Amino acid sequence: MRIWSLVLVVLSVGLASCATEEGSRERMVDLQQVKDDPEAQLQNLNIAIENSRRDGSLYARRAVVLLQKGELEKALEDAEEAVRLTKNEPASLFVKAQVLRAMGKPQEALPLALTAERNSYQSASLYVLLSELYLQRKEYEKAMEYILKAQELSPVNEFVFYYKGRVQEASGDSAEAVRNYKLALEQAPEFMQPQRELAAILIDKGEYNTAKPYLLQALKSSPDDAKLWYNRGLVYQQEQRQDSAVLAYNKAVSITDTLSAAHYRLGVYQLAQGYDFEAMEHLEKVYKVYRNNPDYLVTLATAFERNGLYTKALSMYQRLLRVDPKATYANRSIARLKYRIARPMPDSAAVRLQEQIER
Repeated sequence: MRIWSLVLVVLSVGLASCATEEGSRERMVDLQQVKDDPEAQLQNLNIAIENSRRDGSLYARRAVVLLQKGELEKALEDAEEAVRLTKNEPASLFVKAQVLRAMGKPQEALPLALTAERNSYQSASLYVLLSELYLQRKEYEKAMEYILKAQELSPVNEFVFYYKGRVQEASGDSAEAVRNYKLALEQAPEFMQPQRELAAILIDKGEYNTAKPYLLQALKSSPDDAKLWYNRGLVYQQEQRQDSAVLAYNKAVSITDTLSAAHYRLGVYQLAQGYDFEAMEHLEKVYKVYRNNPDYLVTLATAFERNGLYTKALSMYQRLLRVDPKATYANRSIARLKYRIARPMPDSAAVRLQEQIER
């Protein structure tokens, strides 16, 4: 599960242990949308902490600012100091949970967020955080339970709509997910994440023209998002612009080398163009993801065979038969490869191969 680019922070961190927050008094923000000057905030907080080193709320506020700036290690230090000084005040635990979540440590963030909730900290931001953490664990019922709690406190919060859509999409209800992504955009038209998810769902349904405006707007906001570039490639392909599609897929894997679908499409394209070695490089990277996909196994076997890797090609066809026993056409390839592997190499060919090795 990827780590979302949203940073769930409360712009004004109130450290009352039982502070029910209305939607108008808090806001989860995207780093790109922070309007306050973090440097000015940081300078003021540094001075305040120098004058009052025992005030845990100041460390919590500075942790939030450092989190906005992406200085996660420093943010964690301040969050831990806030927790220590406030004696596990739930709002301090919530701040620390947010920092850990941003650091890609959801297993550590979850118990802190739950402790904050048990200690009567009621906050739409906390419930959204809990929803996202359970979403990462694929515990969709718990994720929905918390997003509904968030919606009770903040009925028209765009982040609530967005995460509700995420849970619905993960649960297989794409129609409701689309509705909630659109509701999120009604509240915040520049909100990139629902634009990205909407584009992906619509492209998956073949509604390319409807998806394209969302996709282009999201790319404008986040030009380094690999998923967006992959979907841009799909739209280019639908428009019969293969060269542009390949550029988009290459852009996607240059940002995130683990984007399997883009590697797969690049491998298929390179194989069709006769670039067998390049095709093999892309296809081998995604074996774990597609090893039970018959079309993929045939494609990779073809790339191996064209590169003279007959044993590997044979292994792919044998796996194909295990995955799909009805794929009896693979038997001809297996017989052909076994013959090539067993056939003795002519003396002249052996000499040429030895000369190539010695070079």
